[in-house]
Amino acid sequence: MAENSLSGEFRVGQELYKSIENTELASSDQLYQQDVKSAISHFRKCVELVDKLKIFSANETVEDINTSDLRFLLVEAYLGDLTTKLTDNDRMQTLNEAKLYFEQFLRNVELHEILKEEDRKFIEIQTNEVKKDTAKRREEKIARYKREKETKMKLETLQQTLLSFEDNDKEDISREHTLTLIDLFIQKSIEQLISIKQELELLDQMRKTREQSGPSPLLDDNKVETISRDTGPLLSKDGKPLRPFVITNRETIREQVFRPGWRLPTMTIDEYLEQEAARGNIISGGGQIPEKKEIDDNDERAIDEETLKAREWDEFKDSHPYGSGNRMRKG
Repeated sequence: MAENSLSGEFRVGQELYKSIENTELASSDQLYQQDVKSAISHFRKCVELVDKLKIFSANETVEDINTSDLRFLLVEAYLGDLTTKLTDNDRMQTLNEAKLYFEQFLRNVELHEILKEEDRKFIEIQTNEVKKDTAKRREEKIARYKREKETKMKLETLQQTLLSFEDNDKEDISREHTLTLIDLFIQKSIEQLISIKQELELLDQMRKTREQSGPSPLLDDNKVETISRDTGPLLSKDGKPLRPFVITNRETIREQVFRPGWRLPTMTIDEYLEQEAARGNIISGGGQIPEKKEIDDNDERAIDEETLKAREWDEFKDSHPYGSGNRMRKG
């Protein structure tokens, strides 16, 4: 009875997963999220039942596992992939939870000797953060993409073959189909772990930036709101940004875009002078320049004083030629 319950939970979870993968609904859609949570619930029950029924033993290799039980090795892989699709929780917490599921799945397939040597080495390199040049990374990425494509094609062929075989004759094909599906999820899990690592680093950097700079005035003044902030995925599997944002105050943004590249005057010259005068920065007073007082021809004393001033000025110019005071040639 429990065995049937495990098979039933797995079948429903797997059908939901396929439906989610093929849906045209956006990941933020409420129905989409309901299906994701429902599938996660079924696979979590599978984890409990697999452990309770002791389906797998630590000393078993892949040859020792029954064909009907092999599929249950995929439970953690499904849980990891589904968890990354959640959008209503803290994103960093969601990614760390998905990371644990993927790592557990890879440990299980390695324990039962299903993990290929090339995948084991690749995981080891990623774990140790061995740096490679761009060309080498690109070659590896292309090779892994081709391998994933070939695995999917093989899976489709085996699926068609299964449909054409009688129940009594298809155990070998069914076993190969399940092992091929496990191989596909091994590749997916490795790529997901790389993507999760990149997104976690980006989220951590964003958190540190917010802590250092405080709330952004642009967000407050112009009312720019993000959708599902810190919940939905930032990056796609290809590393492309996924997080959209909506500008709710479009007029303010438009005014800031379509304006001259220089600062426009905010007051006239007269207004500026009035403000400066009010601050006491302009000295008032004065008036018209007084006319030069004419000397009376009969005032000999005044004439003598004027003549003396003129002579002193002439003597000063003779003893101080033009430029004599600028010996250092400074302007």
